[in-house]
Amino acid sequence: MLAVKYSHKQYQNFVSDFLTRYFISTGQQITIVIRSSLVVKLWGVDLTGIVQLIKNQYSRTNRGAPPKDAVALFRSLILMTLTGETSIPNWVDTLKSDPFVAVLSGFLPACFSAVKVDDISADSISGVGTFYDYMDRLIRKDRVLYKSKLRKFKRKPKKKQKKNQKLDSSRPGVVERLVNRLLKYDNAKLPDNLETTLNQILKDVFVMPSLAMGILGDPGKFNVAADGTCMPTHASCYGKKVCDCKLKPGERCDCPRLFADPTASWGWDSYNEHYFYGHTFHGFTACDSFYSLPIHIKCVSGKRHDSVTGVYELKELVDLYPEVNFHAAVFDSAYDANAFYLLNLHYGIKPVIDLNTRASKPVTVSDLIEIDKNGIPHCKCLGHQLRNWGLMSKSFRRKWLFPVQCDACDKCHAYSCKSFYTKTDDNPRFFTPILRGSDEWKQLYKRRSTTERAWDRINNDFHAESAVTCSKERRVVRVFLGAFCCFIDAWACESTLSITDIFPALSRFAA
Repeated sequence: MLAVKYSHKQYQNFVSDFLTRYFISTGQQITIVIRSSLVVKLWGVDLTGIVQLIKNQYSRTNRGAPPKDAVALFRSLILMTLTGETSIPNWVDTLKSDPFVAVLSGFLPACFSAVKVDDISADSISGVGTFYDYMDRLIRKDRVLYKSKLRKFKRKPKKKQKKNQKLDSSRPGVVERLVNRLLKYDNAKLPDNLETTLNQILKDVFVMPSLAMGILGDPGKFNVAADGTCMPTHASCYGKKVCDCKLKPGERCDCPRLFADPTASWGWDSYNEHYFYGHTFHGFTACDSFYSLPIHIKCVSGKRHDSVTGVYELKELVDLYPEVNFHAAVFDSAYDANAFYLLNLHYGIKPVIDLNTRASKPVTVSDLIEIDKNGIPHCKCLGHQLRNWGLMSKSFRRKWLFPVQCDACDKCHAYSCKSFYTKTDDNPRFFTPILRGSDEWKQLYKRRSTTERAWDRINNDFHAESAVTCSKERRVVRVFLGAFCCFIDAWACESTLSITDIFPALSRFAA
């Protein structure tokens, strides 16, 4: 049965005692001074709250060997991410060879043999398998779903997309159908997925304390932004043949192959303008935060369009944070769909979305059309009123056709089959709660770049993308560890704590 082995105050006493014993008492104070930033960052981070969130992943009986300290394992993974290490075996070797990182993680150093130290039941350094098993407990891994790794081989697409153009959705109208279903079953929650436990840890341990500190914005008027990032996998896109087909030269076998990452797929990276094989991570960040901190993360297939992912994640975000009043949400043009506007408005969120250049835009100037004071279009040359061809309720538009006699007239270029559209007053794309083009709209849309900075920190500063792993589950854990480290760095910047406050004996060395 999993339980909290010792409090955060006891952990601080443990770190203070052992670092003094191993470094200050032996004249190696310079080691602590050089690594003082790591000590300060982890000194004030209370991680004991994760035990209640992951205790269901452990056995409820006292049979067998007692579980390892979950808080120490979690703290050690965070310390590994802060130091830039991406390999679990290398990190275990570092823990065994370096007493500093072992003590800071909450483990007894390898050279220390005592079981209990000052009434603290500190564990010895865990092995590689223990760390991997613990990472599996941080996610809701459905072993039945991921049991089969056989699927058919799909080649890399050859069709190139235009510059800054994302891959089109394979099913037109899918956003509208998803939104209609969510609105129909609004009281029901989506089923738990791979990231449910990690998102709960992100909320309870990091986001809510940050809201109390005031570094995320006003919880009564909370603004968020959302965007996705491409995450290539290190698994092979070709797979491994497991069939006994005997092929002649030039023949191909369509039998299922064995893939190390069966959930990976081909997707289009619009920024780098090339296809990638892997997954797409989609996240919400706090718009008003100076530190660009993520508050929710979701992992989907690499070929899935951002607008489809946004529908699912917006529902999960609202259900996860019922105590937060979301005021506005900022998105790029990939989310520019009428149904997505309506979903935001249903949750009381004001959408700030850029218009898609490939979608219809309001016509302000036309060589053939002029609109009178009543909003009815007329032909400029002869003044004929256009024929009202009905209301298009799904697209919030009204269709107009030119008069029939335009075919026999040579005074202008109009003809009777030509159509003209006007927007209705309830069109959510053009008549938004925050007036499109206003100063408030522009200021909010500028904050959309917070998601790009958040993904840049997670991928580059904390090496979530460069970590060599072929598993989607391991990649999800690495991404969330990077998100946790973003909060720890922000807390360290807001704190006035210094290494001399923890170890007064280092005053002359720190100076």
